[in-house]
Amino acid sequence: MEMIGHLLASDGNKKIQRLHVMPQLRMAVAFLTILLCALSANAFFTLSIIAVLLVRLAAMSPEEIAVILKRLLLPVAFTFLLMLPSVFLGHPGTMITVTMKVFESMLVLGILNSDLSWKEITGSLASFRLPGVIVLTLDTAVRFLVILGRFADRMAEAVSLRRVGKKNWRNAGTGGILGTTFLKSGQMAERNAEAMRCRCFAGTWKNHSKTKPGRADFFYFLLIPLLIAWYIYT
Repeated sequence: MEMIGHLLASDGNKKIQRLHVMPQLRMAVAFLTILLCALSANAFFTLSIIAVLLVRLAAMSPEEIAVILKRLLLPVAFTFLLMLPSVFLGHPGTMITVTMKVFESMLVLGILNSDLSWKEITGSLASFRLPGVIVLTLDTAVRFLVILGRFADRMAEAVSLRRVGKKNWRNAGTGGILGTTFLKSGQMAERNAEAMRCRCFAGTWKNHSKTKPGRADFFYFLLIPLLIAWYIYT
């Protein structure tokens, strides 16, 4: 909930992009990089991608670097602990390779999240010919999760302040909080549907991000054949 909240809260104060590249092209290159690293049986390919990503990370502001590295810590540490038994089974290379791939994937997503806002991400999904209803459902579902999470958190805090005695399953109020949150979600969904009908929603999703390719998009597009060629070569 905290990560999703930060993602949505950053929409209003997202800095100007350093490269005016189409968001859908950025997402395509990012997911292609993750896919090729996942399929690669050569650790050198993943290591070379990580080196390029670290150079890209070094060009960002210190605040952005700190946020991305903070989000990298937990997934990489969890993967390292999960793959640690492979060392005792005589396969230490497996642990290193899988950990590097997780590090690369999270680093790509962290840089992508830092460059693009949530509106640009959903707009890019609409550019991939996804139906507008699916994009709208994804967008509203993520936002409702944040709202309902904060609503449940405030209810839990109120119950804790009013509770007398030692906490146990009888007076924790978890069932009441979950039930009230469920009813609240039903009310929000109904009101949202009514609002969309009042605004004559026709199932189309407008993409307000950059849609016309430029010179920077051409050079960024060259990364796709370069990545594929480097993957085949290694």
